[in-house]
Amino acid sequence: MASSPKVSIVWKYFAKVNPKITKCKVCQQEMRFYGSTTGMRHHLERKHPYVVAMAGDTLSASHADVVLAYPVADSESSNTAPSTSSAVPLPRVLPLVGGGDQNMGAVTEAILSCITRDMLSLSIVDGVGFKELLHVLKPTYQIPSMKYFEDLLRTKYMSGRTKLKTLIQDKETVALSCYTVVGATSEALVIMVHLVSNQHSVQSYILSVSEIGEPDDRSAEDILQLVLDNLSEYDIDEGMISAVVHDDSKEMAEAMDLLKQAMNCDPMKCMGVLLNECISSAFVFPDIDGTIIAARSIASYFKPGTPAAAELEKHAGQQYSIVQEDLTHHWTSIFEMCVSLAKQQQFISAAIEVLKKDDEVKDVCLNLTDQQWETIHAIVKVLMPLARAVNVLAQEKFVSVSSLRAILRSMEKKLEVEDDDPASMRKLKETIHASMKESFQLEALLEKPTTSTIAAALDPRHRTLKYHTPEQQRQMRNSLGHIVESQRQQTEPEEMEDAAPPTKRRKSGMTDLLGSDSEDSDDESKQHNRVETEIQAYTHEKVMSKEIDPLEWWHQNESRYPILASAARGYLCIPCTAALPRDAFTKNQSTIKSDSPEPNPDLVECLVFLNHNKKL
Repeated sequence: MASSPKVSIVWKYFAKVNPKITKCKVCQQEMRFYGSTTGMRHHLERKHPYVVAMAGDTLSASHADVVLAYPVADSESSNTAPSTSSAVPLPRVLPLVGGGDQNMGAVTEAILSCITRDMLSLSIVDGVGFKELLHVLKPTYQIPSMKYFEDLLRTKYMSGRTKLKTLIQDKETVALSCYTVVGATSEALVIMVHLVSNQHSVQSYILSVSEIGEPDDRSAEDILQLVLDNLSEYDIDEGMISAVVHDDSKEMAEAMDLLKQAMNCDPMKCMGVLLNECISSAFVFPDIDGTIIAARSIASYFKPGTPAAAELEKHAGQQYSIVQEDLTHHWTSIFEMCVSLAKQQQFISAAIEVLKKDDEVKDVCLNLTDQQWETIHAIVKVLMPLARAVNVLAQEKFVSVSSLRAILRSMEKKLEVEDDDPASMRKLKETIHASMKESFQLEALLEKPTTSTIAAALDPRHRTLKYHTPEQQRQMRNSLGHIVESQRQQTEPEEMEDAAPPTKRRKSGMTDLLGSDSEDSDDESKQHNRVETEIQAYTHEKVMSKEIDPLEWWHQNESRYPILASAARGYLCIPCTAALPRDAFTKNQSTIKSDSPEPNPDLVECLVFLNHNKKL
């Protein structure tokens, strides 16, 4: 007897809507089907591990007779992929009421809100102290089980994903960012989407946070598959993505190059990561590196609570301040350490002279040499204006890539070598500036149209492209016209579907037979002229303040520039950093708390999603 064909157990949880679309029976999420069950398997592992927990390794098996850990709604026994969808029912979450108090449900909601906002483990609800606190505050409240809160958390998570998907589908263009964060047990991949809201501001949302193991355990293809799975789950199609901003790890860069081929989107490296690399490149010289190592030793010796810190405070008096340690080796951390040392140099030196009299520490605490102190002051002087600049950027909720060239030009000016600069300062400035030119491809930003230069041209604050020559400005505006026309041609057929049909003219027999070239060329010419007219008028707008909100300006002027306004929304939502500015420009790893005390990775993603996407 011929054996029945083998089929992946994944199909027990998915149904085919059509040859190219599948639907998850657990959450009703539709996904694009590329002929492989890999994406569906990843979806189950990331989103519903509780559903298949007992299936273990059989999730990747290809046998139809595997016993399922969670009952599906239908009892299909066919060996072929199902053709209709049927939902797997999630546990119903009912509002708690009891003791005649109608506020019980509100208390439960408040507890869950506390857990998601503070990224707490759900096990807190089983804690004796927590229960005693609730009893004092609300004696009649009967706290549900941790399992109840798990179900409630997942329900809110799925509801949030549905809202976010609807929000994304309402947009013509979105931008993405991808970066890794360090979690409690492994690294995680964060995927974010950036879009222009109906309130004419850029909003950033987390799509997913997925554990990806250590760098040696993953490949560019693994990262690419995770990104493609998420794009499929949110129905983000080719042509919708204006750019993807990413961090600079080797496998991430390779994955983004593959994504460019798959989705025709422009990959861009994070400005914060590149800036750290550029500045850190000046620290590799032996004399500078040696100074920083010695400075770390001094800073560690004078850490708060030590006898050395007490001695320093005696000498500094009211001018005493804590000596900052460099714990992250990020350039901002090194800078802060150097600032704290430079401010108290004379007091530190005096304290060391006293401490050296103690035989037990005289060989441990060695002061910096005069040359090293000079290097410390040079580092402070060179990096101070750069640190002030990134501090300003870090305070912003969003920094558009349209401002990239202006920001970099401002930093370039601060790195110009002056005649009276000592050798150490000259070396620092020249090295950082050279590295910036190479890493940010500053020449290319001026000579050819890039995503950032097109975004700058569409930003009313930077539309004059003042850092370009007149000929470069002309070329950039020509490129802008071509790009806008190309985008318009892609979206116009959809827009015209609902429009009234054009009035038909009577055609001759030969015209009917051969067709008319003039009608197509007339339409193309009119379209080109509309774009050209808008660009010319926009170019001659009066000089605008750098304080204006570019998206608000486009909203107010959309009736005058409807074509350019649509293009601007697609480019001005591209961030210049992969992570949020407060993380990308500082020594902080990330405010995305992938290292939540919650041990269940599935629940961690729910917590992070709800914590970050509060605005949903």
